[in-house]
Amino acid sequence: MPLELRSITKREIDAGIVSFPVEELDVSGRIVRYVTTSRQSQKRIRSLLTKEPLTIPWIETFKPGEVIVDIGANVGMYGIYAGVVGCRVFAFEPEALNYAELNKNIFVNGLHGQVTAYCMAISDSADVSVLHLSGFSYAGSHHDFGENWWKSDKLIGGRTVERDKRPQQGCVSFSLDELVARQVLPPPNHIKIDVDGIEYKVIRGAAETLKRPELKTILLEVDFKIPQSLELVDQLKSQGWKLSQHQLRVNQHEYMPEGKIESLMERRKGGANFIFFKDDEYFRFFEEFTQTFVPPNPVPAPAPQTV
Repeated sequence: MPLELRSITKREIDAGIVSFPVEELDVSGRIVRYVTTSRQSQKRIRSLLTKEPLTIPWIETFKPGEVIVDIGANVGMYGIYAGVVGCRVFAFEPEALNYAELNKNIFVNGLHGQVTAYCMAISDSADVSVLHLSGFSYAGSHHDFGENWWKSDKLIGGRTVERDKRPQQGCVSFSLDELVARQVLPPPNHIKIDVDGIEYKVIRGAAETLKRPELKTILLEVDFKIPQSLELVDQLKSQGWKLSQHQLRVNQHEYMPEGKIESLMERRKGGANFIFFKDDEYFRFFEEFTQTFVPPNPVPAPAPQTV
């Protein structure tokens, strides 16, 4: 049965010294809460099941006690949900306001000890540098660690952000392999990577972790405009990781026709989440998902032309 958002209830959670406004979601009987500090936070809450239609169903396949690493956790929309499912979550988010929001979400769900958040970037080495921001706001994205990757000014949230005047925060990074080797976290069963462009550095710094027998799935955001990002697909497939065409054809706007995802990759247009797995059972899972899938945000049909 497809997951459904049954209700959203506004609440106030008292932390003693401060209180937090939250929205409490009933997702097919599972209760999860998120703080509503800003309009952007609220927008993410309302799109929990629709922005990435397969991410929450993917998390629902995890077993209680399994370890998930959420790299680029933002305010914790998916990491928090995994904690509510019963997973042991290690969430990494370098941006200060997002990190604060992430920890609020841990608190309002009573997940201390279940979800642990770190204010750091995950890359291919240990480093002390800066995080170049797209803006100073809650639930923001498109930040760059170490280097300003923007080639020009960008329009973010309806305002122009000048490339050479981006706000900065001090930041540190580690590789996933080093954190596992140091026993900061155990070898993960699942990894989610969404870091707005340096996914290839995360993968390079996780070479040994990707070989671990404990690792079952990897959700990787692939940006088709970045050659190093595209190369990761073939790299992981060459290492024995499997992909489902049914999964790749699902997005919030449509169930794409056969061949469209390959065409987008060839034209270096757009991007998509790729869920890599080892167990063939995921082929059946994704196929069954598409049998009842209805795009939540379909592209409107063009208006008929008048003569």
